[in-house]
Amino acid sequence: MIDPELSARFEELDAARAFGDLSPEEHAEWTRLQEEQGFTPDVELDLLVAGLTTSLGNLDAKPSDQLLQRLEAQTVRFMPLAAETSKPVEAEVIPFWRHPALGWAAAACFALVLFVSSEESPTEPSLTDQRQALLSEQQTVQLSFAGTENFSGLEGDVVWTDDGQTGFMRFNGLPANDPTAAQYQLWIVDPERDERPVDGGVFDIPAGQEEAIVPIRATLPVNRPVAFVITVEKPGGVVVSKQEIVAAIAQRG
Repeated sequence: MIDPELSARFEELDAARAFGDLSPEEHAEWTRLQEEQGFTPDVELDLLVAGLTTSLGNLDAKPSDQLLQRLEAQTVRFMPLAAETSKPVEAEVIPFWRHPALGWAAAACFALVLFVSSEESPTEPSLTDQRQALLSEQQTVQLSFAGTENFSGLEGDVVWTDDGQTGFMRFNGLPANDPTAAQYQLWIVDPERDERPVDGGVFDIPAGQEEAIVPIRATLPVNRPVAFVITVEKPGGVVVSKQEIVAAIAQRG
């Protein structure tokens, strides 16, 4: 029986491979998943990237209709909700970070379709504006982060909506990290879904930044999260955290 979490992780790594953005550690993980789970690379995505690279090589030329159709097909594949709307490329309606099933590679496809479809589309709102807009929605939950002993100076919160599977984290006082040594990773605890927390994305805090707003990128749908946990992990993050270093926790009362 195929493990859906391992399958989702392989698709994420395979997309990064197709776009040439795998670290040595991620490449080793990608290879191991092939050998142990029998997963296979996505040839269609490789062809897609080849066409995308060719089109971007000449910015004055518009991508062919065939390439655009394949881009849209890949976007819908990674973002099931896009198939439910007649305008899957309207960024103001469906920002790519609002859908947990959408990997960054699909977001790249989505962004190109958006660019070609509407060169006069309005500027994407900032993360601050998007977070504020989410706060105004009725079903949004806002929880405060509490730093652990070694992160006692941390302040911040998380805003999340179960219906939209959307959220943002805001931090003040979370120490800057060196991405080559370690990265922060979010884990979403949802006992109704699984005993293991869901990966909410890996992120960095740049040096000299007083406040950081980070979009949540849940790799799997969650039903009713009861806690959001920030850990410190190796570069690129991990599939299952040992939670040896916990930086902060936000939880429902």
